[in-house]
Amino acid sequence: MSLLRSIAIARTGARLLASDPAPIVVTVIMPLLLVGFLMPSSGALLRTSGYAGANGSEQLIPGLGVMFAFLSTSLVGTLFFREHAWGTWTRLRASPASTIDIVVGKVSPLFACQLLQLGVLFVAGWLLFGYRPTGSVMALVAVLVVFVAMLVAFGVMLVSLFATMDQALVIGNLGGMLMAGLGGALTPTSALPFWAQSLAHATPAYWALRALRDITLNGAGIRAVAVPLLALAGFSAGFAAVAGWRFRAGHVKIGTT
Repeated sequence: MSLLRSIAIARTGARLLASDPAPIVVTVIMPLLLVGFLMPSSGALLRTSGYAGANGSEQLIPGLGVMFAFLSTSLVGTLFFREHAWGTWTRLRASPASTIDIVVGKVSPLFACQLLQLGVLFVAGWLLFGYRPTGSVMALVAVLVVFVAMLVAFGVMLVSLFATMDQALVIGNLGGMLMAGLGGALTPTSALPFWAQSLAHATPAYWALRALRDITLNGAGIRAVAVPLLALAGFSAGFAAVAGWRFRAGHVKIGTT
């Protein structure tokens, strides 16, 4: 892999993201608006669960952050499919860049963007709603980094599996919402039906939210969230393996402009 070629492609991708920041802004503003509406009920649920000082932001900031981050994976598909719609994918293939150079260059700005998006959300939660994690900030950052890596791998897998942009976006959004809901984005998994609790462990959202909940409410450090981190890394590796198996630069993709 050529680092310089990937960086050049990443710069182009960053400019494309900056040219239309609305999707990124929405995924920060919408969770914050929902926190304001849902805090009373979420706080009451946490207090009945034994967290006497909870105000609800402890559940909602991580939960809605994870949910909307899943929706942001559509940006991965958008950048790849639009290259085909614009006819610029052929130019990329004709350049000295290898397929892995192209993929790494395309996803690098998205990785940074999604990590920044979550960072802004957590800081805004601290400033506006009194979100105060009781555990290690380093552990919190580690979970977010591994979680975003998993999201990017998930997005590239969707690109590799589907021939049209609409297919990838629909399946990605529905799958992301389902995983986030089962994982406890809106309410702790203990409050979900038994069948949902059984399925929750099979979703990366569950492991991300389990770690974030322990850091936020139970004072967890990096060692205490080692198992969720390994689970997220496993999902990342699985999604990346499928993407590597299915992704072919010569595959015809149908996107929209």
